[in-house]
Amino acid sequence: MLTFESIREIERSERDNKKLQKIPENFFDLMIDYMDKKDKIKEKTSLELLETENARNTVKRLLDLREKKVIEIALASSRTGTVPENLTMVEKELFQRTVDVLKKFRDSVSEEMKKNPSEIVYKVKKSIPDFIGPDMKVYNLRENDIVSLPKELVEVLIKENVLEEIKE
Repeated sequence: MLTFESIREIERSERDNKKLQKIPENFFDLMIDYMDKKDKIKEKTSLELLETENARNTVKRLLDLREKKVIEIALASSRTGTVPENLTMVEKELFQRTVDVLKKFRDSVSEEMKKNPSEIVYKVKKSIPDFIGPDMKVYNLRENDIVSLPKELVEVLIKENVLEEIKE
């Protein structure tokens, strides 16, 4: 049985932790049932009205938090292949679809870069912190990214074992 207090506690835990928190597999079904019961009360006291509105707002915040975390996990997983934890079945579908779209995008960009023979493309072997290059651009290199960079950066990054040239 879901209560406002349990919804609030789950939302608080999700907000206070960077990782996706474990919730009951049927949480979303329970939450819908809870909100339906609240909405079906014919004559609501001001306290019941306030609790229903607070529950609705808390659920929205919780869904927003979890959605953001699932998208971030999908981005990381599309680059590194890491396996996510604590996803519900509904969230697993969102995760998988997002990973698929990101991989397709990355593959299409990689293919386009390979088609242009005047540009040499490189694969990032390991993530490094963002930095500003000699051209005053901010560079964000993450493991498995496919990039084309200015020659002076390539030389340094290959020496530091960050890049490898992609051979056609």
